[in-house]
Amino acid sequence: MNFYFRLQLRLLNRHIKDFGMAPLWGWLLGLAGFTACSWLLFSRTRFAIYLYLFFAASLLIQLSNTTRTNFLSLTFPRRTVRRIRMAENGLLMLPFLLFLLLKHYALVALGMIPVTLLMAFTDHSLRMNTTIPTPFGKQPFEFLTGFRQSLLFILGAYILMGIGIFVGNVNLGLFAAGANLLIILSFYSRPEPLFYVWNMACTPAGFLRNKIKTALLHTTILIILPLTAFLLAFPEKWWAIIGMQLLGYLYVVQILLVKYVAYPDEISLVQVLLFAGSILFPPLLLGLIPYYYSRSVNRLTLYLHD
Repeated sequence: MNFYFRLQLRLLNRHIKDFGMAPLWGWLLGLAGFTACSWLLFSRTRFAIYLYLFFAASLLIQLSNTTRTNFLSLTFPRRTVRRIRMAENGLLMLPFLLFLLLKHYALVALGMIPVTLLMAFTDHSLRMNTTIPTPFGKQPFEFLTGFRQSLLFILGAYILMGIGIFVGNVNLGLFAAGANLLIILSFYSRPEPLFYVWNMACTPAGFLRNKIKTALLHTTILIILPLTAFLLAFPEKWWAIIGMQLLGYLYVVQILLVKYVAYPDEISLVQVLLFAGSILFPPLLLGLIPYYYSRSVNRLTLYLHD
């Protein structure tokens, strides 16, 4: 058991180093980011506690998938597997519990403890990778895999937007729409295998044009229904709703280009920081998108030819 957790810690530290950051800073920034997002959520809506519990439950469900539990069962004795899973669940839920205690949700936090431990005794599979149909099958990779892996979070964003419409809270609806866009952006955090790129018989510029068209079409598919409902519920705020979605399209294009600047490696920390800067100051997009387009064309020249 100790060996397993030392190995997991080493793997996590390697991921942080691959991101271009010292492990200590990675852990500190992760903790600060979690605290900031939690604080932002609870400051924006009185329904934050329900969304918070939903996110926590989604993470526990991810830990309970059959692939992981089968691997642990083949590697360790049954008793050790239960102890590992209880420890994993506890470590994962600890930040949630501490923040709930800070927000004076002591009863909710205490109620989470037995649920967290009981989840260590469940084995199930949502089988999202094989059974859930998507409209993205003809154009793999990002939306096909991202949609299935993030389905619970997408449903959570839809539900939150529905609550915003039901209670007449436009800010809550905009927050949910922003969360939905962030989920879509996360689809581009992992590079696809080289086979997917080599399989495209086109120039780097043509490849990027096709990828951008696909990204905009698939983004529209994911947002069109909640966007329509949101516009019908708050027609007087059409400028804010449409403006946010158009800005979201630009961020999708930018993250796509950033991905291929780093390809076949993962996106670096510097690029992530520049991307975050463009979210805080959107006019940066006017310079960053052409810059990343030029860089990504040069990068893809290594794998695609005129």
